[in-house]
Amino acid sequence: WTTPQSLQIMKTTAAALIIVLGSSAAKSPELVPKTFDEALVSKNTFIKFYAPWCGHCKKLAPDWDALADEYSSSSSVLIGSVDCTSDDSKELCEKYGVSGYPTLKYFKDGDTSGEAYNGARSLDALKEFVEDTLDKKCIVGSEEDMSREDSFCSDKEKEYAKKMRSKSADERKTAADRLEKMKGGSMKPELKSWIIQRLRILNGLEGFGAKEEL
Repeated sequence: WTTPQSLQIMKTTAAALIIVLGSSAAKSPELVPKTFDEALVSKNTFIKFYAPWCGHCKKLAPDWDALADEYSSSSSVLIGSVDCTSDDSKELCEKYGVSGYPTLKYFKDGDTSGEAYNGARSLDALKEFVEDTLDKKCIVGSEEDMSREDSFCSDKEKEYAKKMRSKSADERKTAADRLEKMKGGSMKPELKSWIIQRLRILNGLEGFGAKEEL
């Protein structure tokens, strides 16, 4: 039977579980042929071809989802997954010659043939690869320059740059110093990514000579 003490323990456990689940990274988007093709056209993509029963896939899943979470707001990169056991996606796995799980492939600059990723599969290694190979950084310049499609700036980055252009050099330095201190703290990947994006914008505005636009 359930005693008041055991009921309290159950409530505490449930609350803790909710906190843990709420703070975990969102899953990487599942792609099917239509959304897969759309992704290749719009962004550089990094794809995990997997099977739900695969032990190596299960081991990779937390880091892969954390990677997807970090780039969820990126204007140039999509981290996705394809379930090769799904009837909707089997043809994609056949098309790209997937014979083992997980298979990681990346597609960049609109190329649809894909390249195999054979590097390390730790979160740090995956992040470094995306950063160096797939991520197109926002090119900081005038408001007009940053509005161009080839500036690779998200709406969020454009708004932040517009806001900081109106500030003095001292105010921008204060903002950069504050972000540098925050960067070393513990936080969700997407928050840390946004801190780094803002620092790039602030550094870019100083190099561009933001005061000349005022």
